Amino acid sequence: MTTEEVNCLQKMIFFNECSGRVERMLTWNADEDFPSFGLGHFIWYPQGEKGPYQALFPEFLSYLEAREIAIPAWIVALPTREAPWKNREEFLNDLSSERMTSLKNFLDRTRAYQTQFIVNRVEGILPRMLATIPEEKRPEIELKFKEIAEAPKGMFALIDYVNFKGEGILESERSQGQGWGLLQVLEEMQIPVKKEDALEEFDRAAIKILEIRVKNATPEKNYSKRLHGWKTRIKNY
Repeated sequence: MTTEEVNCLQKMIFFNECSGRVERMLTWNADEDFPSFGLGHFIWYPQGEKGPYQALFPEFLSYLEAREIAIPAWIVALPTREAPWKNREEFLNDLSSERMTSLKNFLDRTRAYQTQFIVNRVEGILPRMLATIPEEKRPEIELKFKEIAEAPKGMFALIDYVNFKGEGILESERSQGQGWGLLQVLEEMQIPVKKEDALEEFDRAAIKILEIRVKNATPEKNYSKRLHGWKTRIKNY
């Protein structure tokens, strides 16, 4: 992607994930067991906790360190690369602290790196997806992926959806056996007769997968209130 495209993507993700507000780059939702940070709301599990989703915040920190970009000293000083808050209440009580202010400023000034981290994740996703499905299904998934990637704004859709709902590769990211990531959207897609219809078909498939996600969720995970916003996000592709 060109620098201009990456900058445009950064603005789109910042609006979609954070409503364009820096303070929303530090989040712990009431129905979740973990906080998330940055443009992409990268998950950071508390110490000793493991969940079904990919913990991307430690990966992002390692990405920065590999490029010799300084991360907050208090994070470096942690005994393990795990979130220091035991629960959401502790996290919320800490929001006005000096270390949280430093984290917010750090996330704000590394937005470009966060965007490139997200882009890099998607650029290597196709081989990872293909490796998880039967060989006879791979050509169709590869064709659909390329149809979207080559469509106008198609890469934006792929990158935003993966950042939004994941790759769809992990077995842990399933509800009643059904995933909701990019792989599942591509499986739901029909190959468009006209290449110019590829993104429209991607949007249809994504909405269908998200509707299934809501239907299959456990009672304590009531995502029905979020579905309208999810659909609006997809339609903006």
